[in-house]
Amino acid sequence: MSSRGRTHLIRAVDLLDSVLVNLCAFVLGMMVVIALIGIFFRYVLANALSWTEELTRYMMILVGMFGTALALWKDEHVGFTTMVDRLPPRWQKVAGVVSYLLVGALSLVMIFEGFRWVFSSGARAQILPIPMWIPLSLVPLGGVVILIVVIAKIAIELGGLEQ
Repeated sequence: MSSRGRTHLIRAVDLLDSVLVNLCAFVLGMMVVIALIGIFFRYVLANALSWTEELTRYMMILVGMFGTALALWKDEHVGFTTMVDRLPPRWQKVAGVVSYLLVGALSLVMIFEGFRWVFSSGARAQILPIPMWIPLSLVPLGGVVILIVVIAKIAIELGGLEQ
């Protein structure tokens, strides 16, 4: 990949990052509002709403999938670097690329297995009037976003580009 192509890739992932940050923030805010509505109806009005828990569960999956990609892009994910930090810089770079390749392999599993779930599910959600392929599609979609971030991170590692 040329230096110019890498730069475009990094700009594209930065744009994706800003979109996902705003989407996750909005969805988290909506989760709080929906949970508060559920609490109000259950404990104040003594008339529990059946859909609040299921909807917030699907929203949590969305935030988890996209939040993982965001954490990976910003290097804010959980990591154990004690051994890698003791390696020479060249081997640290190799370890980083291997790590990203393993995450990329996991994201490919998420994509392919996730699409199998999506296309094999003819079910409907338990409470919400939606087909299950809608919440199930968050798994392969999250895998695609993580894979895009992995490709950009590998380009940064190999190209010496700044994020």
